[in-house]
Amino acid sequence: MLKNLEKIVVPRMRISDQIRDELKRMILEGELKRGVKLPTEEHLAGQLKVSKVSVREALRNLETDGLIEKRRGARGGSFVAHPGTEKMGEWVINYFRIGMITPEELVDFRQTLEPALVALAAERRTDKDLRAIKSVIDEIEKGIRRGKASTPKAVEFHRLIGEACHNRLISMVMEALVKVFEEILAKIPLTLEDAKYDLKHCKKIYGYLVQGRKKKAQDLMVDHFKTLAKIIERGKKSGRKRRRARSLGSP
Repeated sequence: MLKNLEKIVVPRMRISDQIRDELKRMILEGELKRGVKLPTEEHLAGQLKVSKVSVREALRNLETDGLIEKRRGARGGSFVAHPGTEKMGEWVINYFRIGMITPEELVDFRQTLEPALVALAAERRTDKDLRAIKSVIDEIEKGIRRGKASTPKAVEFHRLIGEACHNRLISMVMEALVKVFEEILAKIPLTLEDAKYDLKHCKKIYGYLVQGRKKKAQDLMVDHFKTLAKIIERGKKSGRKRRRARSLGSP
């Protein structure tokens, strides 16, 4: 069974991958602290006795992984990154753009996730959280009075509920979801009536957060996402009609 084993060629790890893995280990184990500036490509290449091309490739991979960031200017260079939500948001948006995630799947995910989050937020919210949520609601209401529906503010309301859970992983997930939903709703804009209905939900949810009424907040959040699913479906139907009209040569 193993007689042809000697014919198998085991590929050697590329030098750039070895450099990347070692720098990654140093970052994850805390040997390289957040905000620390790495040596220049020339210095690293000379120290490791490798080509600048290998070092550049290793740094590019670390940047893609979100472990370092490159800054321009006189004080620029490669720095150990402060982990953020940007990469997670980019991944979700890219999956959405290439059609690997549909708006319906995202709504379904949020409809499963956010009722649990709003219940947790009702337990953990602080006065500061409530002030931030109320401020966004006030901004939404001002926009409606001017006859404008603010999609970014409507989505920000949900991000702040995630923040009120005081769990960093929840905050990261919600930040990523906010980014992709801003893109979805930019293509399916809220009508003024949608915005008024959404505002009514936001105000009620806020009231339940103030009172710490978990179950009421949960139930209302489920209802809220049923409405969102209808808005997205309506937007899709409208888009199909426009495409059909264009294909038939209608103005």
